[in-house]
Order: sequence, then structure tokens, then C-alpha cells
Amino acid sequence: MMNTQLRRKKIEEILHTEGFCNVTSLARVLSVSEVTIRNDLSALEDEGKVTRIHGGAILAMERARGEHFEERTSINQGKKLWIARRAAELIENYDSILLDASTTAFYIANYLKNHHDLTVFTNGIEVAFRLAENRSNKVVLIGGLLRPETASLTGQFSNGMLGGVRANKAFFSCTGWSPTMELMDDDLFEAQLKKEMVDAAEFAILLVDSSKFARQGVATFAPMSRVGMVITDDLVSADHLAQLRQAGIQVSICSEHTTRVVEGGNEEERLRIGFASQDDASPFSILVRQGLIQAAAAANIELLLADNHNNGPTALANADYFIHEQVDLVVEFNTDIGYNNVIMEHLQSAQIQVIAIDIPMSGATFVGVDNYRAGLMAGRLVGTYVNQQWKGQVDKVLSLGLPSSGPVPAARMQGQIDGLRESLSVPAEHISHLDSKNTYEEAHKVISTLLPTMTSAQHIVVLGINDEVTMGALAAFADAGASERVIAIGQGADQTARQELRRSGSRMIGSVTSFPEYYGELIIDTALQVLQGKQVPPAVYTQHMLVLSEETKQKLDLSKLAEEMISILEYDSIPFSRAERNPLQRRLKAR
Repeated sequence: MMNTQLRRKKIEEILHTEGFCNVTSLARVLSVSEVTIRNDLSALEDEGKVTRIHGGAILAMERARGEHFEERTSINQGKKLWIARRAAELIENYDSILLDASTTAFYIANYLKNHHDLTVFTNGIEVAFRLAENRSNKVVLIGGLLRPETASLTGQFSNGMLGGVRANKAFFSCTGWSPTMELMDDDLFEAQLKKEMVDAAEFAILLVDSSKFARQGVATFAPMSRVGMVITDDLVSADHLAQLRQAGIQVSICSEHTTRVVEGGNEEERLRIGFASQDDASPFSILVRQGLIQAAAAANIELLLADNHNNGPTALANADYFIHEQVDLVVEFNTDIGYNNVIMEHLQSAQIQVIAIDIPMSGATFVGVDNYRAGLMAGRLVGTYVNQQWKGQVDKVLSLGLPSSGPVPAARMQGQIDGLRESLSVPAEHISHLDSKNTYEEAHKVISTLLPTMTSAQHIVVLGINDEVTMGALAAFADAGASERVIAIGQGADQTARQELRRSGSRMIGSVTSFPEYYGELIIDTALQVLQGKQVPPAVYTQHMLVLSEETKQKLDLSKLAEEMISILEYDSIPFSRAERNPLQRRLKAR
């Protein structure tokens, strides 16, 4: 078990990576009790390294800079975190966004730690500092009079600074409403700046906790007709919700564990679908969730969101929540297969149809990865690399799987081994089957423990169940100064993996993408067919493609590898749009 000093250092590392961490997930990742984590966070706060917030912690602000601002972050802290988490889901890499100086905007910045290449306009000093920590972002601080108590820049000097700016999205708060439902602020200068933000944005998103609906401000800055979405908490009244819907505004109603997405318009009967995500942190899960939200909105479906936290009892509780809400269909993404039968029993007893993502559930329609096929593609690429670069020599294969998820995800691992063996002779005794527990941390720990026993192995292959696990293994080799002895292949081609594939000298040679950006459309299409009583196949598979590092593309002769492939630079240059299912198909046909 990790000692106290190492555990607290690990917490700091997680905070630097994620921006926010909660007590429950830290306890699970670090294999200690929640009481221990709370003690660790208190100690780190006493050292000035973190700031305790509702349910967890964020990195500490510089006291001299943010003392008054920090006091404001404690007001309605839980609600602000829920709202910020939902808002961050709407932001994609390469977006241009406008953020006000609210504490909710600061929490959004914390949730954007893994985003890159954002262009951000803000008058919030703490918001700007947080987002500028990632050097791929361009952060424009809107000038004006410095107000230390709000950590913001406002005043007449900031007027007109957004002239000519056109951003994808604006995120802003208000302090109240006029009797005619216009947005208001208590500060005249802030009101003027927010008016300019709304005018400069293609899509305006209002962040407001339920306490603001009964208040008025000093100055109006925008009519409700300019707002495309409102994100609020679960104490919003039925009357206020009805007003927003009548105005045609989509509303996200957030609580600690769930989010309900309600479309604007008349109170006509809508289909209601519940989605229980694998977790709320992994890049793959975030992309699936984002795509599903957008696809449900396009189909005029009310979506209820929950998070399984990779935990069976939580997944069962979420299923019971959906039953209570009388949804028409449930989309399950549960990695703890020991609970799948009881979850299905509860849902089927309530006569609720089920779609299972990536991990099958008996009686549910499967949507997701063709696990064996994705594995074969990865294994074949590794075999090609080993034959051409290592003269066919493999001393050790480290297969980092996830036994708790059952036989179907295990087919992905077997596919990788079979694909490798198509061109190489790899004895069974050279293959180590390891439990990654589906996390970077566990993969790093397992490989770090194993490396001292493999000093004679100079040609090592890492096969991972997903990108996160592969990255953890590569980090362990790097820490041991043994990177040149390993190559690795990923599964998912998520954001962190693509960043690694862009890095010169990376030992990750590629990753198999299943396009999580498009899961949402596939799921909603399948759900509508199921609910209409149409015949659907028992398994609906996504498309798969190899994403290669530039070095892999340049080093290897890939002419005999009969797989769809794309380089990382080409992949990242494509403007993914959920309005069009797969722009890659056009790009491939145009070659």
C-alpha cells in the first residue's frame, strides 16, 4: 500500500491532470477509505496546495490574488460544480468560447484540464490563469479596471473589446431576471460586457442556480430569446421550468449524480431515455455522453443522465432511479458485469427496453465495439512493426485486460494476440495476462512491479484494453528509463492517446478508434427502432480504423496491411461534426 507522502503526491498529480477530484473516486483509485482521503485533502489544504470544495478539492489559488474570489466559490458550491460539469461537456477541442468572471466559470475551467487548442475570451482573472496553464490554449483577457474582490476586469475600458469577435459559445451567469424574463446583473459594467459576450457568440448558454430565478438585478443585458440553453440545478421550480420551455429553450437540470436534459417547446409527449455512463472522467465516456446528448436533442428526446462510476451497486441504484422516473428505454454502460443480471431483472420487470454499450447484457441490444475485430487490427499492426523494426523478435507480451468485464471485452485482448500471431510465433509462456482494472494508475503500478523481473527482455509489446491503460504502462517504462525496450498499441484513440501519438519519439505506434463521437447517433437510431417495435440485430457495431503516429506511417511499409488507416495529423485535421456521421468516409474516398 502507498505511504501517506506518496498518496498525497499522487492526489496532487491527479489534480494537476484533471483540475478537480472527488473523495469517492480518489478513495477507489488509491484503495483507501474516504475518511483517509478527507484527511489527506485537509492536510494538503493546510499546506496551501489544494482548496477543499463540496465533495472533493481543486488546486489552490494564490492567496494574494484570489482571497475574496475564493470566498465566493463557497456559496452554493455543490450546485455550481454540477452546473460547471455539464457546461464543460459542451466544449470541444479547438472551440472558441467566451467565459464571464463568475465562480461557475472558474469551475468550468477546472473541468477543461484535458482539453486543448481552445481560444478563450474572458474577463475573469482566475479563469484565465487556469486555462492558460495549458499552453495549447489561446487565452485573451478582456481588459478594464481590476477588481480584486471579484478577480475580474470590468469598466468602460472593456467596452467594445469584443467588436469583431465571433465565438462558438458563450457561458455566462446572471444575478436575476426582469418581470419580462430579461437577464439582469447587479453591476452596470458587468451587464454591458455580458451583453457584448452574448452578441459575439453563435450560441449562448446561461449558467444559473435555482436561487437566482426569484431575484432581480440592476441592469438588463439580454432577452431570453438570445439564450439557447440554460443549465441549472434540481431545485428549479416547475413554473420556472415551464417558462423556459415555452420560450423554446433547452434546459439541463443537474444534481450530484444525475442530469436531466429537457427540450424546449410545448408540453407534448416526448420519449424519455435514461443513460447510465461508465464514468464522468475518462475521455471515451465523455465523448459518448456528449454525442448522446446532442443526438437526443436532435430527435426531440428527453434524456436523463447518470454516472455508474465503474461500480455495480451505483449502476443498480441508477437503474432503479430510471424505473422511478418511468423512462421508455435505458442505455447502460456498466463495467461491473457481476451486477448486469440483477440490473436487467429490475429493468425488464418494469418493462423497460435496454441498450448495452460495449459490454453486453443478457436481453439487451448491444451497441458498440466489435471487440475481436478491433483487437485483430491492433495485433496486425504490432506484428508488422515487430517484423520490420525488430526483425521478428518479441521477448515479452504484456496483455493488460479487464477480467471483471467478462468474455466479450476479453475478445479484444484475444484479438490482439491472434493478430500478432498471424505473422509471428509467440509462445504462450512469453505472454503475461494482467489485470489493468481499467485505469492508468493500476496499469502503471502493475508494470512498475513487473519490470524488475524482466531485465533480460529487450523487445516488449504492450497490448491494452484501452488507451488509458496503455498510457499508464508506457509511463511505467518511462519512469524506469526503459522506453526503448517497448512498443504499445492503444484502443480508442481518445484525446490523451492522440496527444501521445503526436509526440515525437512516442513508443505508442497507433490506436484503434471506434469513433465515440458518433456513438450517440447510433444509439438514438437504434433506440427509436427498438421503441417502434422494429426488428434490430442483436449487435450493432461501430466503425473501426487504425490511427497511426507519423513515425509509424513513415517507418513501416503498410501496403500489405488490409485495414483502414489514417495518420494522426490527418485525423486531427478533420472537423468532426455530429450533424454528419462520418466525414472520414469522404476523406478516404477522396484519396
